Amino acid sequence: MENRKGAVFSTFADSRTGNRGAVSMLESAIDHLTSDEHPGVMNVFTVYPRADRKLPPTPYVNLYNGTPWNLAFKLIPLCLIYRLLARLRIPVPRRVWGKEMTALFDTDVCLMIGGTTFSDAQVFKIPYNVACLLPAIILGKKSIMYSQTLGPFKATLNRICARWSFSKMDFIVPRGPSSLKNVQSLFPSNRVQYYADSAFSLIVPEEVESRIRQKYDPLLQGKRVVGLSVNSIVERKCRMLGIDHSGAWAQFIDHLHGRGYRVLLIPHSLREKGRTRHNNDLITISAIQKRLTSKKEVYVLDEPFDCKELRAVVGLARYFVASRFHAMISALCNVTPVLVFGWGFQKYREVLQEFELQDYCHDAAELSRETLISGFEAVVRDERLIKERIEKNLPKVRRSSAMNHETAWQLYLESISDQSSGEDIRLDR
Repeated sequence: MENRKGAVFSTFADSRTGNRGAVSMLESAIDHLTSDEHPGVMNVFTVYPRADRKLPPTPYVNLYNGTPWNLAFKLIPLCLIYRLLARLRIPVPRRVWGKEMTALFDTDVCLMIGGTTFSDAQVFKIPYNVACLLPAIILGKKSIMYSQTLGPFKATLNRICARWSFSKMDFIVPRGPSSLKNVQSLFPSNRVQYYADSAFSLIVPEEVESRIRQKYDPLLQGKRVVGLSVNSIVERKCRMLGIDHSGAWAQFIDHLHGRGYRVLLIPHSLREKGRTRHNNDLITISAIQKRLTSKKEVYVLDEPFDCKELRAVVGLARYFVASRFHAMISALCNVTPVLVFGWGFQKYREVLQEFELQDYCHDAAELSRETLISGFEAVVRDERLIKERIEKNLPKVRRSSAMNHETAWQLYLESISDQSSGEDIRLDR
């Protein structure tokens, strides 16, 4: 672990590669909780340890294996053994536990940074959702569920697991009024508070924005640019509904070409050399490209951008059409008029309501050539109004987003107070 006086945070259910939306939530936490104002160290228990370790090192950020396998068969059993020894008051030297457990012992606050968790629509993920929380629960660490979509909880397994997990958390942040209502109906507590998605407070250096703009300036000159972010999940939903996803997007792109626009297809979720659609929109984009009448003025920006570069890339467009949730957030952060077709319709709509732009949000089930064209033309018509509403509401949304990090820091201060009062029993010294 990189030495530094201050807080130690450990994150779960996230990574620094893969879905750039989820990455932006984590990177925002790193920006704020390893800063001069909040001098902490971040232990990332990543779901993609091999890919993440290929990235250049970041000061005060340490990487550990947080895959479902490692959680289930190593970390959680070791945490249980630790608690058993703690009850028996049998001390064990730190070197015996290994680096991952030592990082957990040193942790002050655990951060659960998921996207959509404890959802009836994703029951298969519930065991993993619980597993990500168990190290903090077993070791008695302060813990917070960062802003994320939660619920509904109608499925029996989900309801039982969520209620138990929430009862062990120190703070829970639902992302949006519906998630807040879901959690409060299941677990009424003053430790539940709605904040905006942590990606809204991602810090993008001016150097990054300048570099991206200079790189693509020749591509942009003299053309009105439309950015498109398609979504492999939406593609799958459309297939189940009998909707020609690739055909609808291809016909829409042909329409834009006929209107004199230049189109940037931006995979907001990308895994290099990935052969499946999971967290990889390139395969979906390839299917759309095959259906185009002409590929002239259509560009795929398929470089492995990090989340900050990707936000700057989204900012290249004059208009944006998003199916990825965090691509929508990037457009809003760039004050770019955006049209949305989302698979989790409500979560997209709730964010746009914060900007008074919910009328520009559509469910994936409505996707067609006609709805794409009519929705886009409405955005073009209302461009000035949309930009005014984004500019008016963005500051308060960013302040709300930053409260995720402020709350995590307050939990750290509480943990220091608990330790000074003798509540922390350590048998790993």
